[in-house]
Amino acid sequence: MPILEVNAAGLWLETFGDLQPGQPPILLIHGATSTGRDDWGAVAPRLAAAGHAVLVPDCRGHGRSANPGRSYAFAEMAFDMAALLHTLGCDRAHVIGHSNGGNVALRVLMEHPEFVQTCVLQAANAYVSPDLFEREPRVFDPGRVEREAPAWRDEMVALHGATHGDGYWRELLGLTVAEILRGPNYTPADLARVQRPVLVIQGEADPVNAPGRHAEFLAQHIPGASLWLPEGVKHNVHEERPAEWLERVLAFIAPAG
Repeated sequence: MPILEVNAAGLWLETFGDLQPGQPPILLIHGATSTGRDDWGAVAPRLAAAGHAVLVPDCRGHGRSANPGRSYAFAEMAFDMAALLHTLGCDRAHVIGHSNGGNVALRVLMEHPEFVQTCVLQAANAYVSPDLFEREPRVFDPGRVEREAPAWRDEMVALHGATHGDGYWRELLGLTVAEILRGPNYTPADLARVQRPVLVIQGEADPVNAPGRHAEFLAQHIPGASLWLPEGVKHNVHEERPAEWLERVLAFIAPAG
């Protein structure tokens, strides 16, 4: 079942471990310009080895997942994730998202909480801070990428070109940065309504999220949220500190008692 039809788009899904009735799987949501395997390939098998079914989709418009509307919206991808769980017969999942995938996970938490058992928000932001407006258009500029980061360009071609065309990386960058500057835009009052267990993770030296203190904002306003800010770590905590990341995440999602 590598391709599932979800909300009029075929989504590529890789699974680790076996779905069990009554046991929420782990849903891993990848970050911007990445794919499920590229972002989570190192930790997904280890989560499965710990006794969890793990779902690793490519978000629409990424990797081998279709993008019929040529769109990129956190709300749409969150709806996709909820529909994917429904299609698989999963009542709830441990929803874990990284970077833009963290923003998708946040939208699932806020807009589809019935599908959330627990939620891990890594390198996510609840609102668009001024530093994002200043930095992200430069980072995602295709001309700059070609001049200064050709390895990133080549990576995007390798990840997405077979399905979407070798030039799609330019379109993907434009779609991505436009959504980064649109949202999410949750207020403290919005976050105060969350009724699910939440773990917020952000590298203490994350150049994207630390300047705006996004993790602190999320943890402060989500009732009962836990916060982990590993020192000396940048944007990819699950890759920079995999053993500690696994230990903390598995402890967090373990059933109480």
